[in-house]
Amino acid sequence: MSRFHLIRLAGIVCLLSTAAFAQFGVPLNRDDAHSQPARLRELVGQYCRLDYEGARLTPQSWPKLQPLVAWRNNPEFPIINVISRFTLDEQPVAEHSKYQITVHYRLIGRFTVGEGFSKETAGSVENVIVTVGQVNGDWRITDVEPNYPHPSRAAMLTWLSDNLAKTQDATAKTIYQHAISDLTAPVSTPAPVQ
Repeated sequence: MSRFHLIRLAGIVCLLSTAAFAQFGVPLNRDDAHSQPARLRELVGQYCRLDYEGARLTPQSWPKLQPLVAWRNNPEFPIINVISRFTLDEQPVAEHSKYQITVHYRLIGRFTVGEGFSKETAGSVENVIVTVGQVNGDWRITDVEPNYPHPSRAAMLTWLSDNLAKTQDATAKTIYQHAISDLTAPVSTPAPVQ
């Protein structure tokens, strides 16, 4: 075959392959509108799971959360809301090129630094708004309101025990001991109505 025929044949093959790709609808954009809500919920769910496991409570665990959020350091927290579980709204709400997902936390109690632990009434729920936006082309959590840790009972008991072992302050020891006692006390259930 002559050189001219080879070039012509290569051109035809290129045109046909381009037409074939167009037939199959190869997506040019990685953001599929149908999978985006699921990806955003997955990101927020991963953050909530790590927070539930106690990642917000210690500086050693913060690197697990760092890739999920837009801020560099773990925010200071005066309150820790101890939870039994959490659920996320199904659909993110679009808000000026960002999305908001509401997380519903079932509260066990609240530990206020310097004051101690107080139990919540049965069935108490805290709604937290988590905002997700693009940062340098990646989806990240850009805001959490309110931004307090939400650990499980087990993670909180570990944190309290560690702090109790480290502190020399008598008042702090008493606060940690009372909180541990309150969190390990059996949960009373109301008597059935007769």
